[in-house]
Amino acid sequence: MTDDKRIVDADMAAIQKMIDAGHKFLMTTGRPLTSVKKLAEKYGFLKPGYFLVSFNGGLIYDCGTGEPILTRRISVDDVKFIMDEAFKRGMHAHTYAGDLVVSEHETEQLKRYCSLMQMDYVVVNDIREYFKSPPFDSPSEPINVVVKPPIKVNIITPFEHSSLEEFRTDMRKTTEGKLFDVFSKPEMLEFSHLQSNKGDAVRFMADYYKVPVSETVAVGDEENDCPMIKAAGVGVAMANASDIVKKCADYVTLNDNNHAGLAEVIEKFVLP
Repeated sequence: MTDDKRIVDADMAAIQKMIDAGHKFLMTTGRPLTSVKKLAEKYGFLKPGYFLVSFNGGLIYDCGTGEPILTRRISVDDVKFIMDEAFKRGMHAHTYAGDLVVSEHETEQLKRYCSLMQMDYVVVNDIREYFKSPPFDSPSEPINVVVKPPIKVNIITPFEHSSLEEFRTDMRKTTEGKLFDVFSKPEMLEFSHLQSNKGDAVRFMADYYKVPVSETVAVGDEENDCPMIKAAGVGVAMANASDIVKKCADYVTLNDNNHAGLAEVIEKFVLP
């Protein structure tokens, strides 16, 4: 997507060409499913051939059938521990339940995030109690929420990026080998299931369709894209990707995300 969150016409045309040629198109994102579905609907992707990999691989959704084909959840106790540690340090933390963002504190970061994602939020006293049963007692709460064990927890810092690096180092004393962590943005750190990453999503989908991983192509620009760039047969970094992404890529585009970089990738590696 462009910096102002659009898909340019040249990229749209290239995506349609690859779909017409029988390929599959996966939108892989750290966004929750509710948010990315709105984007997919806007661009006409809610049809066969398209898939949404949300929560960095925690949930894979088949746009053709309208059903998830993979969901990887984490324990509420793990989420509670991470959230408590984040709040102690003055950082924001939230998780998800159905189409809601769930937090124990109402912060400016929560409001901005939900505005960007176009999602509603609920503030609860204790997420462990919240996830025990559907909270339908209050008439002010939406009744369409599906309360299940969460898929991931997000930490957003109001401080420098280094504060999240320190936080990740501290959390790994408990979470290493248990949870996967990654930066989706410099100010946002995410914790999820050990296999909830975009690389495992690529491998899962290749196996799902009995396609060799060597015949897959992945393109991205941030740290959370590195697992899929490394996993794919051809891993591509956008021209304006972060340095860490360029180092793990097989190819760096000539055009950036604002100038049909995706069309360049599809024309070069997919359609031939």
